[in-house]
Amino acid sequence: MQNIFTKRNIRLQAGDVMSLQVTRPVCLQVGSGRVWITVEGGRTDYWLAGGQSLDIPGHGLVVIESVNTASKLQVGLCRRHWLMRLASGVHMLALRLRGRRAVSPAAAGTANNCGQS
Repeated sequence: MQNIFTKRNIRLQAGDVMSLQVTRPVCLQVGSGRVWITVEGGRTDYWLAGGQSLDIPGHGLVVIESVNTASKLQVGLCRRHWLMRLASGVHMLALRLRGRRAVSPAAAGTANNCGQS
């Protein structure tokens, strides 16, 4: 089992299996060959061929098998995932700020007095 922190090239012979312990989002790109991939806690397995890629968003064990032929893969940090998380965070912050502006102090005071005589 290997930890992935930087981009690295992997070569597997037909039938070879390897496992990776990912500690942050990674992107797996298949340069050539065909691989079977399963991700710990995932609901499905993946079959990828040369030219295809898979973003693995979380932490856990990833098992890769080269099927029927030698395969070349490249594993690296997933930049797209971080951009998506950043965009999501900015969007949530914008929604929170909009929600605070929507309630004026006068309206908030009126709401606090509801039900009181």
